Amino acid sequence: MDFKKEQLAFIEKAMQSISDDPQTRLSQVAKDVIAENNYVFDAHCHLFDGDCINVKYMATRMIAGAVGRFKEWVWRLVTGKPYTSDESLLSTKQMVEMVYENPMIIQDKDLPSALDRMEKELDQMEIEAKTIESIHSFGLIEFIKRYRTIIRLLRSGSMKSVYNTFEQNYAIHQVLNYREGGNKKLLTVALGMDLNSGWEGSVPKTWEEQNTELAFLSKSQPVLPYLPVDPRRENLYEEFLKAFDQRNPQFFGVKCYPALGYLPADERLMPIFKICEQKNIPVMTHCGGESVSTFESPIHVNRLGEKIEINDLKRKHRARKLNEPKEWEYVLEEYKDLRLCLGHYGGSSAWENDPDTAHRIPEILDMMDRYDNLYADFSFNLKSLTAIKNFRNKLFTDDAQGNLMKERSLFGTDFWVILPISDLITDQHNFVVETEGLLNELLKINVLKYMKLT
Repeated sequence: MDFKKEQLAFIEKAMQSISDDPQTRLSQVAKDVIAENNYVFDAHCHLFDGDCINVKYMATRMIAGAVGRFKEWVWRLVTGKPYTSDESLLSTKQMVEMVYENPMIIQDKDLPSALDRMEKELDQMEIEAKTIESIHSFGLIEFIKRYRTIIRLLRSGSMKSVYNTFEQNYAIHQVLNYREGGNKKLLTVALGMDLNSGWEGSVPKTWEEQNTELAFLSKSQPVLPYLPVDPRRENLYEEFLKAFDQRNPQFFGVKCYPALGYLPADERLMPIFKICEQKNIPVMTHCGGESVSTFESPIHVNRLGEKIEINDLKRKHRARKLNEPKEWEYVLEEYKDLRLCLGHYGGSSAWENDPDTAHRIPEILDMMDRYDNLYADFSFNLKSLTAIKNFRNKLFTDDAQGNLMKERSLFGTDFWVILPISDLITDQHNFVVETEGLLNELLKINVLKYMKLT
């Protein structure tokens, strides 16, 4: 690929200043955990506090996680509006679209005011819950308790507080230790996200501030931080060089989120992928689920220098095109040894046989067959028992695709904080039960191979 003068200068500096040994990018605390050899990975996790997101992000994720009778309570809590017969006819996907398309649905201007209102709403819900027969109200009381925890964490203003709560109460090693009576530790792959580029500067903490905080956390906790990259950032190359400088590396890997408004083969990202391939820097990308994506319409993107307009009428259709795993073939054809993980394995809808996304699974497995360093993680899909069971059935199939999955599949949770309906402990327990016999591969061996730490 032909590079511009600025890109060539970046590549030259990166080749000189970045080590090709991933071990050098591990903090001492992470090295110590690995040396003890009694640990598991969460290979896809976010540690955002309230200053890292905005109202629409919170609302979108919360509504997207709503199921069954809790849809009514989620809608009322998030929007501050009553759940009417009109809303009862909508799917959660349609409810998410309403939030995107109608700015009056959520009237809170910022996250603190939304959290204030939600706390008052929870007080009222708690009163109402006590009037419901006990056999029915138990789930609602747990729901209210879960939301109070979410609000407390989002108010914390600290990724460290979010991490501590996650690691001590919800993480996969706690589930395994409870089942097995062991004392495993956790290595967390913590992914940054550049919402300020994708959502027009609407997040209180700047990209640079979030990066600094995440890197600082990794010095005291066994966290492997991933730098979020977006081709629209003017200082992207400069920040990348600082993040991976071998004299004081701040980050371990790179995170992409194309659904925020770009294609992976954007010519501005290609020099970064070249360096990632040469220097064994693992890349993680969002690949599944369109609930969080750009508001832009139409979307003007770049694929290897070609300008493309994505003008589908529905936001989720536009986002789906940005999320397609096949878009990464343009990158992998240039950099065949790139260590890439397709986050969410195409999405829970694909594993639930949704006709719009089910094609992603065979496409991902076909790509794995052709690219030796391509992996995929099952994060966020844990909320769907149907998806877990379908994943399990394919994973344990004794054929070429099943064998590929056994060697290239990873476990992850994603942004557990605002999955209000899904009980992460139960979800992880279900995953452990369904995949028993391959947990060492999913939670450790395959992650080490993807990161070239073995």
